Amino acid sequence: MRIAFLRHGPTLWNAQGRIQGHTDIPLSNEGLAMMRALLPPAPFEQARVFASPSRRARQTAEALGLHDATWDARLMEQNWGDWEGLSRDAILARDGEDAFQRAGRALAFRPPGGESTAELHDRVAAFLRDAIGDPNDAIVVAHLGVLRAAYTLATDWDMATPMPPDLDVSKVLILNLGADGTPGLDTLNVPFRPRTA
Repeated sequence: MRIAFLRHGPTLWNAQGRIQGHTDIPLSNEGLAMMRALLPPAPFEQARVFASPSRRARQTAEALGLHDATWDARLMEQNWGDWEGLSRDAILARDGEDAFQRAGRALAFRPPGGESTAELHDRVAAFLRDAIGDPNDAIVVAHLGVLRAAYTLATDWDMATPMPPDLDVSKVLILNLGADGTPGLDTLNVPFRPRTA
């Protein structure tokens, strides 16, 4: 089966460069209008729908016309703990220039009071193992961290280096799932379709 991952539309905190994590921020007016003008890739318009229960993901699914979604908490963004609501500059000013280094690298990264990247990957992997129970294709509306986790699980990127330039998180990432739920890369950067009147 194939499973498509897409990121929610823009929020005010995205525009301000503030970390959202588990904080339940809605889409901005501009973000909602942008998502209402789009449709998912055609092969996934009638697919099973899964989404993070965060408001910004729910609004994105509804704006794209993806109905009857299964809300799955495993698809929530990484919990950034004490850093939620702050920008990178604010974190460095408050917690020191080495704040991110002290939080760890790659899968060991854990914001103070938050969730490690490895824990995020574990829950995304568990979701994928369960998704394979139905052979029909699926589409997932989630978050940047979840897309990065899905990409990492399907490739050899170890997250110790900057995000690969060939991964465009403003587009749709399509994976194929093996019989045991192990993901492989199917197609990168599939564009949304414009909604016609």
